[in-house]
Amino acid sequence: WVNPGEIPDNGLDDDGNGFIDDVHGADFANEDGDPMDDQKHGTHCAGTIAGIGNNGIGVTGVAWHGVQLMALKFLTRTGGGKTSDAVRAIDYAIAHGAKVLSNSW
Repeated sequence: WVNPGEIPDNGLDDDGNGFIDDVHGADFANEDGDPMDDQKHGTHCAGTIAGIGNNGIGVTGVAWHGVQLMALKFLTRTGGGKTSDAVRAIDYAIAHGAKVLSNSW
């Protein structure tokens, strides 16, 4: 998934949603546009869902053909987080057209 309202790496909140450069999602714990997974559990789960098939590597996600992933984070690198940030992440997903949520908390 790519946020159509953002221009990558320009340091601006192009779509006015409170996150600068939230091109592929957002981090609600750190209030920024970098949702990369500190513990790699979400990365593992994303690969299980959307790992690209027919590429000669030998691993395929269960829904790889045509799926788009929106990375959203609300837990800190130590695993702490607030319910209010989880709700904000879900609201963000819905506002940006997500049809299915996979929450690995």
